[in-house]
Amino acid sequence: MFRSCPIQYSGVIINYACTAQCKHCMFAGAPKGSRDFITPEAADRIALRLHQAGVDSVHIGGGEPFMRFDALCEILSALQKHRVGIDYIETNAFWCRDRETVSQRLKTVRSLGADTVMASVDPFHIEFVPLERPLLLVETLEKLHMGYFIWQERFLRRLMALDIHITHSPKELKAALGEDYVADTASEYGIGMNGRALRIAREMYPLRPAEEAAEKKPCAKLLSGRHCHVDLYENIISCPGISIAFEDFLEAASPSSLPSDAAVLDNARYPVVSRLLTGGTSALLQYGREKGFQEDPNGYASKCDLCYGLRKYLLSAAPSKDIAPACFYEML
Repeated sequence: MFRSCPIQYSGVIINYACTAQCKHCMFAGAPKGSRDFITPEAADRIALRLHQAGVDSVHIGGGEPFMRFDALCEILSALQKHRVGIDYIETNAFWCRDRETVSQRLKTVRSLGADTVMASVDPFHIEFVPLERPLLLVETLEKLHMGYFIWQERFLRRLMALDIHITHSPKELKAALGEDYVADTASEYGIGMNGRALRIAREMYPLRPAEEAAEKKPCAKLLSGRHCHVDLYENIISCPGISIAFEDFLEAASPSSLPSDAAVLDNARYPVVSRLLTGGTSALLQYGREKGFQEDPNGYASKCDLCYGLRKYLLSAAPSKDIAPACFYEML
């Protein structure tokens, strides 16, 4: 019997590929990413497990979930079958080219229990998706009396000053928004500096030697059910690029996510997670050095930057269940 696991404000990642390759993407989505999408069988198992764990609702994301509309419908159907609600579906609106298609797809997802859509709008997305597309999406949602929100709406006024019918290059965005628009956007966004945003962090923050960047404080959030995700491979992702099998996560996690619960995990199967839960990035750094890791002479922007560098090395030098999915490291 699983102990109480309060999975809250969490989502299902149905694919890692995306039509965009945004600078801030937590999961490093990209057009050349893995073409794996959630299968009907995996969707059903995930929805059932979420229901059994007491999860009331989740959001749906990626990657870009509308890249394979049939796969999106599969997870919506499975969640509806197992009585798990849908908070919203995330999308960059790349598919919103004509009103008829947008209307038909929105009516379909609404019939499958999804009544709210999140449209991504910011200076990073506009490099890949013309602003007119999320605007068409929002207009259609309003006509259908469906819920929506723009993430983040604060950028909309500035971007409306640009040509909404085309994408805009970094050079054009610098001219329109300022030379430091990347750092300014990241600061205003409140971006968690992980995933592809680590590149932004390395430009914004001073780089320090590995020993200084490392922390002994346990990374307890790895067993936290608050805003984690379950991906198409049926793993819980509490931090980008770190995976714990759904059943193992439920067995190990507790309401307080205490580091002492790490003993429940198989250290041989989860060498990275086990060390992060007990000794933080300092313990992982020691493990990496035992496996031949050589630190970046330029240093690291944060403990997360160091952790990524260690995991990237260990993926090939000492692969394990918890360093996954591989496409995250390939696309970053």
